[in-house]
Amino acid sequence: MTIPVTAGNSGKDTAGTNAQFFIAGRPIPQGSLKFINGHAIHVRAQDLALWRADIARVAKSIIWEKAVESVEVHLTFTLLKPKTVKRNEPFVRPDIDKLIRAVLDGLTGVAYDDDQQVTKITAVKEYGTIEGVLIRITDKAKLSRNLVNAETVIDDYFNTYTD
Repeated sequence: MTIPVTAGNSGKDTAGTNAQFFIAGRPIPQGSLKFINGHAIHVRAQDLALWRADIARVAKSIIWEKAVESVEVHLTFTLLKPKTVKRNEPFVRPDIDKLIRAVLDGLTGVAYDDDQQVTKITAVKEYGTIEGVLIRITDKAKLSRNLVNAETVIDDYFNTYTD
């Protein structure tokens, strides 16, 4: 059995905000502020702006439409392991919560309207050979619709080919 797809809409029913992509480059944390003459200034404002712009640019090329309901986000941050470090896990700066904030803000307006739509987030910080972040976004409403469609296809298959 085939499920008809509207002409010109091929793939959008399963793609949408369900996406996975990698952003190469040194992950920049968001949150380290310095106060100068009573004004809060981000320590690496220019680097942070470029990092978030890279995230938004790649996300725009992958994501068909913004989520209108809740989303789940999984992030895997990869950092280069210094030659002198013996430990296997990077329990050093940058803090994982600040790395998360930068990515979520980079996805705002592209994957979703506001990062308050993120209802579940998992994040990992690890050593690897290429610095960057692997981002996986799941539109929970779209996932539910796809599961219902899959159940319908399976039911139709068994009703057609049994007996």
